[in-house]
Amino acid sequence: MPNDHYQIGELLGQGGMGQVHVARHRSGRLVAIKRVRNTLVNDRMIVDRLTDEARLLRTVSHPNVVRALDDGTGSDGMPFLVMDRAHGTPLSELVAQHGALPPERLVVIASQLLAGLAAIHDAQVVHADLKSHNVLVDDVDIVTIIDFGLARTVSRTPSSNSLIAGTPAYMAPEMITGGSPTVAADIYAAGTIIYEMLTGATPFSGPISTILACQLSGPVQPPSQRAPHRGISPAIDRVVLRALDCSPASRYQSVPALAAAFAAAFDDRFDAEPILAIGSDVWVDGRNDTRNGARIDAPTRSMRATAADHATQRLGHEIDGVISAGLARAQPLIDDRCLLAAVQELETTLTQLLPPIELETQSPPEIWRIECVLAALYDSLGKQERARRMALVAYRHALRTGSPLAEARARILVDRLVVRAPRIARGTSSGPR
Repeated sequence: MPNDHYQIGELLGQGGMGQVHVARHRSGRLVAIKRVRNTLVNDRMIVDRLTDEARLLRTVSHPNVVRALDDGTGSDGMPFLVMDRAHGTPLSELVAQHGALPPERLVVIASQLLAGLAAIHDAQVVHADLKSHNVLVDDVDIVTIIDFGLARTVSRTPSSNSLIAGTPAYMAPEMITGGSPTVAADIYAAGTIIYEMLTGATPFSGPISTILACQLSGPVQPPSQRAPHRGISPAIDRVVLRALDCSPASRYQSVPALAAAFAAAFDDRFDAEPILAIGSDVWVDGRNDTRNGARIDAPTRSMRATAADHATQRLGHEIDGVISAGLARAQPLIDDRCLLAAVQELETTLTQLLPPIELETQSPPEIWRIECVLAALYDSLGKQERARRMALVAYRHALRTGSPLAEARARILVDRLVVRAPRIARGTSSGPR
């Protein structure tokens, strides 16, 4: 047992070195606890690695990175690490089930992945085992990077490392030859994940021996050639191939540099497709969103007049103004993770937009924008039933706008909140597999 503060529950998962259990803190809060596997408790290297993982993870603080809550030594003398119980499906499973991701979904997942990785590097930590299996994506596409079992402190002096650990398909060539984990190697892994989301597969696959040989000598096929039906632009090809360059010095030298290049290339390719951007917590209207280190631009939606007469059109502009103002007031609350306050702000705005009962008129369909954000907020706060109902109302209003974009956005939300796959609850996975 870690200590008297936690009651250990079911096993969430285990890997080669560790095992993760759900646990309940004496306050009633559910968390995830990682411990060394019972069969390895006498292996000092494994025990020390979990201690290092706890130390490094405590230095990282970002919404897209699993959070360390506590660590220490249990009554049995073994180290333990307590984390948030993150929810989501591994990105690898999403790609396996659905193939290459739609552009609008790919960009919000990639932006959060790169934002979280930038925060990890800012804390002078190298993840060293970044792969799509260690990226959880929840029902509203919030990303959580997990599994710091191989993480290291950033070293200014590259060294040779006889121990090769990681997942071959995501390992940079210099790692395969025994080099120590670096920022450049993490950037290579991030490029591999982006390639996977673009094409439905990693650059190299097959038996481990084949992957290792290709990593060292085989050229990477451009994403546009790997998935010609996707219409991937030369600009996106250039960004991904640079991230996957066999020479660490030729890759992007920082994650923000990769994020900026990818966002610019993506905008060039998909500038005709406004997207609903995702921040650290919920869906927001994408207006030059520079949070989390990556820019996602979405053109402001043009006003739809519900009738030809000028008075009705003016009313429509007033409604749009109320909606935009409400979202603007809620945004800083969302950024500060004050989700209850954001809900209250948007519920108040929604009330202002609903017509008086005595008028017996329909609600303005444009309020789907507020309702989508509220549905995502409710879900983030654990109010799943309320989230489902709000998502359905938002979808009905979106249909009334006559806008294919509005319908598509709301339908995605309904698919995830109403016709949703069971959640996979994890704190972190359990080291190399």
